[in-house]
Amino acid sequence: MAKEHWYFVCGALLVLVPLLALVAVKKLHLLEIRPDRKIVYTVNGTQELTLHAFMAQQRSGDIPTPALLLFHGGRWLYGGPEELYPQCQYFSAQGISCFAAQYRLGANNQPDVRGAMADARSALDYLIDHAAELRIDPDKIMVGGGSAGGHLAAALGSGLPLIPGTVSSVVRRPAAQLLYNPMLDLAPGTPDHHLVKDYWEEVSPFHHIDSTVPPSLILVGSQDPEVPVETAQAFCSAVQAAGGRCEIALYEGQGHGFYHNRQYRDETNVRSLKFLNDLH
Repeated sequence: MAKEHWYFVCGALLVLVPLLALVAVKKLHLLEIRPDRKIVYTVNGTQELTLHAFMAQQRSGDIPTPALLLFHGGRWLYGGPEELYPQCQYFSAQGISCFAAQYRLGANNQPDVRGAMADARSALDYLIDHAAELRIDPDKIMVGGGSAGGHLAAALGSGLPLIPGTVSSVVRRPAAQLLYNPMLDLAPGTPDHHLVKDYWEEVSPFHHIDSTVPPSLILVGSQDPEVPVETAQAFCSAVQAAGGRCEIALYEGQGHGFYHNRQYRDETNVRSLKFLNDLH
């Protein structure tokens, strides 16, 4: 092999080995975290969908704890609850029972957004209906998620999906929402419109904002091409105009999915907890 080829191989290894080691360490870290249990909350065909439960570690006697329901990202096509284990581990240590939800994913590069939204609704309803046995407060169930999972959380906060025969104002809503670079606006011209172009108005949280949207915190990077800061600002302005509360936590220089990075995961956890504590 020519000397220049050896140089190329060595240079490639110098780049690839640290990257592979980083990925391995990240996966091993996630594997070290285990939920307290997995709860079947609905069945989609033959598939049981589960909530990965991290129960609150700090309790005051038999007083029910607040709860947080989280949805992972992945363009409604891939990913899993394990992605949010570190967040759930953090919040459960702060006295908040945390549930990372599994939901149906699309196939052949076609997301099933409406199906995922229906699962998100079932997950929230399950927690409300089983609050007593889970020892959580049904009036203090918050939702959150990143990217496509942030969309699912925001959809619940906007009263979606609409149930036949009802209006959004009577659909059960979460107490608050933590939205990590969420897909909020799916109108024509937005980055992910093509995935839902035939029914976008039905699934776009921004277009269903009303006076009962719960207090919202949007955590977004200033360099996010999927969720521009302007989109987050427009959503917050609309919530505030409707009489609600909405805040933006902006992370300079960060792109999409920044909250998975160890540093920003810790920062967003602390910021989110402060937001939730300030509500009481």
